[in-house]
Parts: sequence; structure tokens; C-alpha cells
Amino acid sequence: MSAASLNTQASAASGTSRAGPSRRAHLIRHAQASWGSADYDRLSSLGETQARHLGEWLAADAVTVYKHVVRGDMRRHAQTLDAIAAAFAAAGRELPAARIDAGWNEFDHVPILAAYAAAHGGDENLRAAQTGDERAQRAVLAAAVRAWHEGQLDGAVAETWADFGRRIASARERVGCALGSVLIVTSGGAMWRCAQAALDLDDAGLVKLGMTLRNTGISEFVYGSDRWQMLSWNELPHLAEPALQTLHTHY
Repeated sequence: MSAASLNTQASAASGTSRAGPSRRAHLIRHAQASWGSADYDRLSSLGETQARHLGEWLAADAVTVYKHVVRGDMRRHAQTLDAIAAAFAAAGRELPAARIDAGWNEFDHVPILAAYAAAHGGDENLRAAQTGDERAQRAVLAAAVRAWHEGQLDGAVAETWADFGRRIASARERVGCALGSVLIVTSGGAMWRCAQAALDLDDAGLVKLGMTLRNTGISEFVYGSDRWQMLSWNELPHLAEPALQTLHTHY
């Protein structure tokens, strides 16, 4: 289904339009972090470039006025938002001060991967992943998340899949119901769970959808007191030009 079709259906269902007042949440996945390094929780040089383009695009959108800004408390969230705030300042536009909410943090992939490796030592991708093979790393991450949501790792990790879902649901509730648009800088896993709640996806379908999420991808939701509805998913309007296609990343 196209983003435009999804937009039309969701707007009709919620009784809102682009022109009318509404409660809208723009969820943004952080820019590329330093995957594979000793300090993952910081933007890579490519991620800094992604964040700059994102900020410039958001600041140029004069139609959307953000009433609230929320971010997780991870460094990659802060650095992504810093680039957005700098672009707004350069454009002479006001951006509300961010409320920091750790509920929007990513799940901790390190213990999940460790628990998966301990329980699935025969996975042929593990050795290749340890040598830096990106294809194998993606395969191991997908398999580890699958084992996590199936409950196979519950005794070995501090946060179960169900706990994670409840954490994100609570973070959504704290956004509140004030009219206007809210900008939320978060991580892929948190956005997965928001999509799942909006679309009633089962866990297997959610993981397939989630693995497509790109760095600085923008997803839009209408929110209210009962549930969120999705308007768009994983869009990169700020990186749409052919010359910027090399900035599209998943990790």
C-alpha cells in the first residue's frame, strides 16, 4: 500500500484532514549510529549528515508547527534532535524545548544478541557476523529479535518483549491529548511497537515491517485518548533527491 493511500484511509477513519486541527505525532528514527563500534550510541559521520538534511527539511516545512518535542534519553536521540534544533534556529523558527522521556529508548540489543548466541551456537551466521559481515549481522539481529518476541530469551534478558511493549504504550500515553503536532525523536524498536498498536499487527508481521525502517525515517500518526492511527511510515522526503540516495541506511 502506498503512503498516499495509507494517508487517505487513516485521515478518513480519524475524521481529520491536513488542513484541520488534529493531534499528530511525527515519530523520527534517529540518524545512523555507530553500529559495530565500541560506542554504538553516537552518530556516525554519515548519521550527522542525515540529521542535518532532516533538520533543514523539517525547518522548511512552514505548515507544521510543533507544540511539543519529546526525545528518548539516548545520545543518538539527543544528537539527532540537536541537528534539528540547529536548523530551526538557522531558519529563525522556534522549536519547543524537548521533554526527555526514557520510555522512548530503544530495547537493549546487546543482552538479546548475547542470549541468542548462547542458546543458538549452531547458527551459521554467528561466526560471519563476528568478523563484520553486515549481511550476517542483519540476519543474526533478525533471528535474535524473533527469538526474543517468541519468549525464548525471557529468562536471560532483563526486559521481555511484553515488558518492552508496555513501556512504549506508557510512553505514548504520556504524550497526552493536547491539540497540535508533537515531534518525537526515538528509535526503531519503539516505532515498531507504535505501528503494531495502530495496525493490530501480530509479532511476526511487526518484525518484518520493522526491519525495513530507515535512519531518520519519519512516520506520522494521529493520536487520541483511545489509540493511535498511522498516516505514513518510514518516509525520507529529506533524502529524496537522487544525489542523496547514498544516505539511505538501515543500521
